[in-house]
Amino acid sequence: MKIAAALIPHTRPSRRLVRLLGYWCLAALLVSAARIWLPQGAGTVAALWWAAGALLLGAALLDWLTGRRVQGLVGERSLPGNLALGVQNRVQLLLRNEGPRRLRLTVCDQLPDQLQARELPRDAQLEPQQEVHIDYPLVPRRRGHAVFGRIEALADSPWGLWQKQLALGEADAVKVYPNFLGISSLQSLSTEQSLRFLGLHQQQRRGEGMDFRQLREYREGDSQRQVDWRASARMRKLISREYQDERDQEIVYMLDCGRRMRAKDGALSHFDHALNALLLSAYVAIKQGDAVGLHAFAHPGRSGRLPPVKGESAINLLLNHVYDLHSGTASADFSGAAQQMLAEHSRRALVILVTNLRDEDGDELLAAVQLLSRRHLVMVACLRESALDDLMQRPVAGFGDAVELAATRDFLDRRGRLLQQLRARNVLVVDSAPDKLHMALVESYWQLKRSGRI
Repeated sequence: MKIAAALIPHTRPSRRLVRLLGYWCLAALLVSAARIWLPQGAGTVAALWWAAGALLLGAALLDWLTGRRVQGLVGERSLPGNLALGVQNRVQLLLRNEGPRRLRLTVCDQLPDQLQARELPRDAQLEPQQEVHIDYPLVPRRRGHAVFGRIEALADSPWGLWQKQLALGEADAVKVYPNFLGISSLQSLSTEQSLRFLGLHQQQRRGEGMDFRQLREYREGDSQRQVDWRASARMRKLISREYQDERDQEIVYMLDCGRRMRAKDGALSHFDHALNALLLSAYVAIKQGDAVGLHAFAHPGRSGRLPPVKGESAINLLLNHVYDLHSGTASADFSGAAQQMLAEHSRRALVILVTNLRDEDGDELLAAVQLLSRRHLVMVACLRESALDDLMQRPVAGFGDAVELAATRDFLDRRGRLLQQLRARNVLVVDSAPDKLHMALVESYWQLKRSGRI
């Protein structure tokens, strides 16, 4: 978008003018010293000092008159179509001088708070009819709608004694999504290739799926019940039926947006790690022909519910639904979320509850899971705090470290007992570090798919 310069009525002294005024003020000390030590030459020194001041004032006034108008400066900002959380992108600024005089500029950009940039401000010099490209790296630190202000520039006057503040163009906006680059890298791959890309190994299982896929020639290792005798008689060779895993299943993510998900693990919060894992595992499920939905609870603001969707556009719908979804300060109400889930989803589904558990959640969580299990297959995906694992590995150097280690071990033991109680109720449990959750969810989903449970 081409944008023309809009002047802000603000001209300020440059550092050069301030420095010269400072030197002139310091020179007043010489006049005072001359009156004490060289009284016969004090008048000459004072006259020179006043002459220098008058010359500086005249130069500043003339420079202000000639430099107060900046004409012909136009600019253009090029933004990526969208941004991914934590991934570096580059923004390009194009400035062109269509005016009659040379311009020396200091260029900056008005950034939203959730974006972090380096290499700004930048200096540029443009001759008449010349253009210059300025690009700088940008890293999003928070998801949501990011609004850029105008491009800011300070234009020096011809002698560099004043600077005119300019604003170029209008505001731009871009969406900051969860880190979808993992999805982008999988789009051109098959399911098997995607699993290998993620470091997962698919268990070979020939002809034991739920849905018929195609007829093909008999292969060594095919079971006798796979042979289609009618087709074999017609083709005069053995023909086998090939099956695929059952499609058109529903996977609903119950995403905890409560205060515990605000905990940081590295540069990202647990909530952002959970979203990245949710999107990647959802993409694998969508490629398998399943429908994916979302039921976010304990979140502030707008609705966090998305009915199960499938097809090529499903992942885009999911991305646009969660990109500005954030965790809040409320506590998670597992029982209330389970009741709402049952009221909205009557068809049997794989329900994946993504949360950060504490042992004090035990009674309410177990009741919620028991309620959901009456109709759905339930999986609890729990984020394990990496800081606790690090504490367990840290050597004990004193009494304080010993107390901290004992408290950490007690906490993990109580948490482990809660997870064991869930497993005893036939609930699937995924316990993973936040940065490994995406692989754990994909692997668990694929095991369920291959076993015929979904």
